[in-house]
Amino acid sequence: MKFSMNGFRRQLHTDTKELKSICSDVINDELYDKDELVDLVNKVITHSNVINCVFVKDDPDFVDMGDLELEHLEN
Repeated sequence: MKFSMNGFRRQLHTDTKELKSICSDVINDELYDKDELVDLVNKVITHSNVINCVFVKDDPDFVDMGDLELEHLEN
């Protein structure tokens, strides 16, 4: 299976940027949508879980780390 690391990194950057924006709102006591925050955190958790399963066979510096899995937040 082929994995697009460029596409993955681009999506992770976009979701992290959105999460940063919500965190800035929270820090500045501005209104924010809790469901939106949960959704974005869950997207970042999903990215983390996915990238931990990407590996290169026989490369000791890029092994399968799928055991590092986080559960999604509940809302």
